[in-house]
Amino acid sequence: MSRILPLTPRNLNAARHRAEHAPTPEVREAASRLLTEHELAVATGRPLHRARPRPAFRTSRPSPLGSRLTGFLVGALALLGFLFVATVLWAHATDVAETMRQQASAMRGM
Repeated sequence: MSRILPLTPRNLNAARHRAEHAPTPEVREAASRLLTEHELAVATGRPLHRARPRPAFRTSRPSPLGSRLTGFLVGALALLGFLFVATVLWAHATDVAETMRQQASAMRGM
């Protein structure tokens, strides 16, 4: 929602519930209609001039390096990690192949 609401959704439901069971018929009638948050707050007597805005919810902080540089650094790190893993696997495979060649030549000599 782009506008700041005077009531949170939970407080709005509580205000509607209290208004539905209010002792005066005017407030009960007002609660039976579909009211905006402002109308319901006025009907239930909430002091809107003292309402504090709800804090905006931010999903994440922007990167101090900028989105392009951050993406580049993450990509470079991923590439280096891939190259490291590929190098270790290649060294292991060549070592295993050399060991198997030595074993085969030793078995031929028996």
